[in-house]
Amino acid sequence: MNLLLIEDNDYKSEQLISFLNHEFKEMQIELRKSYHSGLKEIITNIVKYDLILLDISMPTYDIQPGEPGGDPIPQAGRNILKDMYLRDIEAKVVVVTMYENFVDGTQLVALDKQFQEEFSSNYLGYVYFSPGDSGWKEALKMKIIESL
Repeated sequence: MNLLLIEDNDYKSEQLISFLNHEFKEMQIELRKSYHSGLKEIITNIVKYDLILLDISMPTYDIQPGEPGGDPIPQAGRNILKDMYLRDIEAKVVVVTMYENFVDGTQLVALDKQFQEEFSSNYLGYVYFSPGDSGWKEALKMKIIESL
């Protein structure tokens, strides 16, 4: 199985990759850390991926030493899903987020409902990642199994 992880938080991506490598030993994981690098990877290599794990909030560009990575995009994940929809890219997506409420006031449960309605051919649901609670691991494992 080939998986694309679009995540800018180093701690979160390390935890996710460690878990995925432990649970799914044959899985090949590619990491992108911003809106633009994630979207570019999807557009140029979409036939390569069986599943995309997608963060919601991320920087515009990959953060380089001494650079901020462009403006933060509070709904970058939504924008990626919208771009996928507009390009008829049907890859399955699971949102993995550490936030129940976003900077723009959107709540995770409302966002989940919107994604189910707007992107039903792609969106498989979300996993709430909490560093202090390992419940996300079982939830993510179930979403991945669902996607197979």
